[in-house]
Amino acid sequence: MPNLDSFCTKAFSGFSSELIEAIQNAPLPDLGDGSRSGGDGVAALQTLLRSGDITGSLNTSSPLAAQLCTSGLWLLAGDLDRSHRISQDIDEKEGSFWHGIMHRREGDFSNAKYWFRRVGKHPVITQLAEIGGNPFRTAEEFVDECAEATRESAAGGVTPRYAQCQDVQWKEWQLLMAHCAAL
Repeated sequence: MPNLDSFCTKAFSGFSSELIEAIQNAPLPDLGDGSRSGGDGVAALQTLLRSGDITGSLNTSSPLAAQLCTSGLWLLAGDLDRSHRISQDIDEKEGSFWHGIMHRREGDFSNAKYWFRRVGKHPVITQLAEIGGNPFRTAEEFVDECAEATRESAAGGVTPRYAQCQDVQWKEWQLLMAHCAAL
């Protein structure tokens, strides 16, 4: 169960209490696609997303913001395919950002780097470095680190490198979600 960091509290203030609770009860996302079929936390988030009225729970100011946030929520719920279907059709840096995260999690690291190159400079990448949660200089360097951590973890369980990448990924998700909610 991931805790929401204080830096995103204000940005998420428009989200319904039901959505905030579902986010907080979802398991911390794996670096890979992971299995999201079980668990009450994921089930609550998936149910909310499938309800067809996620826009009301998001309370965003634009249809674009709602689309972007929905893509990010599907990533948190572990449904990479649904997130992908949304993000690939958004011709904005933020759509490319969610798209890059999705490909990084599915293990298609070269494709993830392509999408992060399309993102280019982005305030979320700068903020991630500023809050001290990202020791990596570029999004592409973080992709490489996640790839290595995933390989190590497959060979011998969760490593400190994996845990560090997972923590950075969670901060990245929160910052991008907050950024998208404000669009």
